[in-house]
Amino acid sequence: MRSNHPDAAKWGSLALVSYIPDPLGAFLHDLQRQLPGEHNPQPHVTILPPRPLRAGIETVTRNAKSVLERFPSFDVELSQVRCFAETNILYLDVGEGQDLLYALHRALNTGELAHTERFEFLPHLTLGGPVPGNSLIEARERAESVWRLASCPVRFHVSEVVCLWLPSGAAWGNWQRVWSQALANGVTPASKAARAALSARTF
Repeated sequence: MRSNHPDAAKWGSLALVSYIPDPLGAFLHDLQRQLPGEHNPQPHVTILPPRPLRAGIETVTRNAKSVLERFPSFDVELSQVRCFAETNILYLDVGEGQDLLYALHRALNTGELAHTERFEFLPHLTLGGPVPGNSLIEARERAESVWRLASCPVRFHVSEVVCLWLPSGAAWGNWQRVWSQALANGVTPASKAARAALSARTF
C-alpha cells in the first residue's frame, strides 16, 4: 500500500510511537500472534499516526524534538480489549495516562506535522485485525481470555518516543527507525507546565 498524498511523493511519511518494554511487550507480542490480521513486529502505542511530510525529515526532526524534550515522561496503563467498528481492528484501550497521550499528540500535531487524521485520534494499542466479521466474536473472546491471564504488570512508563520514516516511493511496510527522543525526567518547570496545561484541556 502506498500513500497518494502529493507531499508524501516528495518527502515521504512519518509516524511517532512509543514501544512497550518487556515483560509486558513480550506478552503482548505473543497475544498479537494468536489473533488474525496484520501483526506489528513490536507492540507500541502510536502518538502521531502516519502522515505525509510537508518538509524534509531534518526540519521536521528539529521541531518534533523541541516539543518532546520539554514533555514529561509518564505512566500508561492498558485496560480493556475493544474493537474499532469501522475496521474490525482489536485493540487495548488506555486508562491511566490517556490525558497525557492526548496532550502529546495535540502538541506535536502542528506546523509541518499537522494532519487531519483519517480516524479521530484515540490512545490505544493495536492487537490484531482486520478480523473477518464471522470470526470477530471468537477472536475478541480469545483476546479477552488471554489478557485476563496476564502475569505481568499492565502498566508501563513512556520515557522515549521513536520516529519512523517511510521514504518516498517505498512500500508501506518498509518504515525506517530514524531517531528516538527521551522525554523529560522528573518534575522540571517544562514538565510542570505540560501537566498544568491538561487542566484546561477539553476533549
